[in-house]
Amino acid sequence: MKKVTIQDIAAEMGLSRNTVAKALNGGLVSPQTRHAVVQKAWQMGYTKLDDKLVEEVKSTYRRANTGTILVLFNHMESAFWTRALAGISNAVNDEGYRMQLHVVDEKDKDGEITGRLIAEDVKGIIFLSVFSVKFVKAIGRKKLPMTFFNSPVNAQEYIKLGDVINVEGFYSMSALTEYVIKQKGCSRFAYIGFAEGSRMIQARYLGFLNACTQNHIQLDEQMQYTRPANNLSFSYAMVEEVVKDMSYIPDAIICEDDDVAKNVSLALLQRDSQAAKRMVITGFNNTLEADFFKSDILTVNVRIEEMGRRLVKSVIDKVKCPTMDVSFTTIATYPKI
Repeated sequence: MKKVTIQDIAAEMGLSRNTVAKALNGGLVSPQTRHAVVQKAWQMGYTKLDDKLVEEVKSTYRRANTGTILVLFNHMESAFWTRALAGISNAVNDEGYRMQLHVVDEKDKDGEITGRLIAEDVKGIIFLSVFSVKFVKAIGRKKLPMTFFNSPVNAQEYIKLGDVINVEGFYSMSALTEYVIKQKGCSRFAYIGFAEGSRMIQARYLGFLNACTQNHIQLDEQMQYTRPANNLSFSYAMVEEVVKDMSYIPDAIICEDDDVAKNVSLALLQRDSQAAKRMVITGFNNTLEADFFKSDILTVNVRIEEMGRRLVKSVIDKVKCPTMDVSFTTIATYPKI
């Protein structure tokens, strides 16, 4: 049998190898992240766990006999997802359940593989990524309570199957853009974000458009990058290509989130280091590292760990009361301006 490594655990959880190593070796991570990593390492048969950590996990299993909350996820490494999982893990433990994280294989389009992996003790499912309606319907055949974080732009099928929880983006992005227009004096804008990829990101783009309309800003259509080439996400390589091909450097670049904003600043640094310093860049989620070279990126604060707790509360409420109506919930955000 192949020996389980730190990299194997990281791949299974969608975390960086560095985060997993810190969690297993007493490094600086949140207690929730540490607990989730240790639990996963024990489940996978990692042999280098400290005896005290093993006993801690076993003790949790003895206490938590209510069942398992399954979290379905697409692998995307980001500080946002690390913090969201920490909040989910903490809330699941507090409720007396166990959390199981499953990274869905991109080839499992119809949900058959994932469906076969759902154990009998699973009581509810949290979809932490946006999946196809076909995939969601397949998992829905298990007749388990389901809660979705984010949804497709056309979310009718999602709403029929479970609760949907989104992060507010229209008003916060509108306020952020208005600040950039009025306080930073910007009038030439580029936007980078997959506006058609999900309802949550679409709301951010519409908020940006609303602020521009209200302030009589005429946008250059060629500078609106609302669909990545792979129809999945704006990776660094794609952002680098976008920035390199811009016919001019705008006053500001509005990004769907902090990950894209970071990629934009790095790509700008490659194209024009002076432009990178003076450029106004906005993100979303407030997850940039304190020592990141461009420290003046504007962003929107999201209480990510609390969002994770809200997802857990939603699905467990359904476990306890299956006849509850489904809900569509929007969580407040806070522009940092």
